[in-house]
Amino acid sequence: CSSVFAKEDWKAILGYEECPADKAELESWTNDIPWFVDVLGLNDKPKPLKEICEDYECPKVEEKKSKKCGYATRTLLSANWVGTDMKNLDDDWRVDFTAAFRRLFEYINGANEEEEKIKMTVPVLHRYEMEDEDDIDEDKVGKLYFYLPEEHQKSPPKPTNKNVFIEKLEEMTVVSRTFGEAGAMDKDDYEDQFEKLYEVAAENADVDVDEDVGWVASYTRPKIGRQRQEVMFVVKK
Repeated sequence: CSSVFAKEDWKAILGYEECPADKAELESWTNDIPWFVDVLGLNDKPKPLKEICEDYECPKVEEKKSKKCGYATRTLLSANWVGTDMKNLDDDWRVDFTAAFRRLFEYINGANEEEEKIKMTVPVLHRYEMEDEDDIDEDKVGKLYFYLPEEHQKSPPKPTNKNVFIEKLEEMTVVSRTFGEAGAMDKDDYEDQFEKLYEVAAENADVDVDEDVGWVASYTRPKIGRQRQEVMFVVKK
């Protein structure tokens, strides 16, 4: 039984037109893949963003036209997020990622001054300092964020954990690439994708990006069903 996802529109899934040189690799992800591979999350084909945002609240964005193929351009509108630091990126960084995620999850489950439970949103946003465009600086502190739902944007409940904070991320235009690695949560994969994004956006399309900071947007639970992650660089004003 071949994959029921094989005929999906790649442009609709990715959010951009892939470059010809990379299209063959895209098709290799899904050709003649059994249905259970997709269900188990073993297929690298990303989950469509539209489908995800029907189930979870997503930040408000404005889609923009990209200069060339291989990347998407969008503006993330100004909004409040709840955040926390990620340290020890030079050790087993998944341990600190998990601890950071737990702090934020506790916040939305009532670890705030209102003792209010807040619904989960997507994406989980990572912010990394970069040594160069394809190398995360392991000596610098990263950050992890949850987007706050619209109903909590004006007056977010104050965190009770001193290591959790509310931060307003100002409007920013970003370039991004989408991937759906089945294992997900892999720093080497992130760095490979950052390198490719820089190549198609900064080098091929001459977009002036801030390569000193890399962003990752994680939209799905690792290893459960189809995955969607995006790497992003902010476009300089």
